[in-house]
Amino acid sequence: MRSMSFALALLATSAISTAAFAEDASLEMSEGKIQVGTGVICDTQDEATTFVRIMSEHDAGAALQQINSKSIRPMACGMATVAFRTGKKMGEIRTGKGSFNIMQIEIIAGAVDGSWQMVPNRTQYTAVAVKGLDI
Repeated sequence: MRSMSFALALLATSAISTAAFAEDASLEMSEGKIQVGTGVICDTQDEATTFVRIMSEHDAGAALQQINSKSIRPMACGMATVAFRTGKKMGEIRTGKGSFNIMQIEIIAGAVDGSWQMVPNRTQYTAVAVKGLDI
């Protein structure tokens, strides 16, 4: 787990501007299918939900900073490029920026400096934009 925290710390400081996995239009969140994506992942469902709420009023960086400053874990949420398996839909949240599903994901590996590191038994949560529902 320490290596994943290190990986998230490196990725959080990179110039990635993706907000959650929401911006990846090609991402199909099929349960159980292994996928690769870059975005915000959080330790808890509540943190992922809070990220979406804060992001609706601020940018992703400000949302991450606010969540992490209030958490006992300095990297409760962070940007990461990961291979993951989609789990259950945990809920949906609607904001002025759209509708988002909060998804449970199982991290399989994380990318650090161009190489992949396996991550054993790591459950995280992310937000995925719901396409086609906003008017």
